[in-house]
Amino acid sequence: MEGNREEPYYGYRMIKYITVALVWGGVVVTALAITFTLLAYSTWVLALCWVFGAVLLIAGLFWYLSGGFMTGPAKLRALEENLLGLLRANWDGKGKVLDIGTGSGRVAVPIAREFPEAQVTGVDKWTKSWGAFGQTKACAEKNAMIAKVGDRCTFQHGNALNLPFKDGEFSLVVSAFTFHEISVPDRTVLLEEAVRVLAPGGIFVICDLLPRGYRVKSVPDLLKKVEQLGVDDVRHKPLKEAGVDLGVASRIWGISYLGGRKKTSQG
Repeated sequence: MEGNREEPYYGYRMIKYITVALVWGGVVVTALAITFTLLAYSTWVLALCWVFGAVLLIAGLFWYLSGGFMTGPAKLRALEENLLGLLRANWDGKGKVLDIGTGSGRVAVPIAREFPEAQVTGVDKWTKSWGAFGQTKACAEKNAMIAKVGDRCTFQHGNALNLPFKDGEFSLVVSAFTFHEISVPDRTVLLEEAVRVLAPGGIFVICDLLPRGYRVKSVPDLLKKVEQLGVDDVRHKPLKEAGVDLGVASRIWGISYLGGRKKTSQG
């Protein structure tokens, strides 16, 4: 019976379904284009089929590289274990934790499971467009219940630009693959808000596309900018250097960890 135990579902199967649908759609339309060419159909029909088939195939490839390739179960488990290992090495596992852009609880739930003395809160806007991918508050709460951490892992609506929490409320703030989805001129404001709710001496760990969107020319410039927010020991490390290889696309996009510890004083 143990083998039939329900597991948390984080919504990534939809990415696979979309990839397969696009690729097969492209294959079918391309096959029609070949058939119509042999049957000498009119030029506009042939052009339409060839173009539409190419568009579907390219879209399928793009979707695969932008999400499908990196969200396979094995890769996600590797990333999860890597992140938890990073937290074990830098945090005592006690106190309140905030997961910004929690989605279906993909980061919040494992943290609550790994650190029994932590109280985890996941915050998200949960827009309708992401609901199709299982990124809903109800799904996050169900995952927490399945993992048997529902009493220590809760979820609430909130905006990363104006978090509904007091200054210095959390000992740990995390966020994974969220900040790049928020349209702002300079994403440093998101880090500033994360640091605001972080307690003195607390740490934050962000996993995202870096340093894109922060109005800096290089990673060293980003680190200096973060230090100016009142953060010590600021570190940046590409995922592959941290021990996780999500493929070529992740390296092209600069998917990395960014972390630091909030100063205990402003002196």
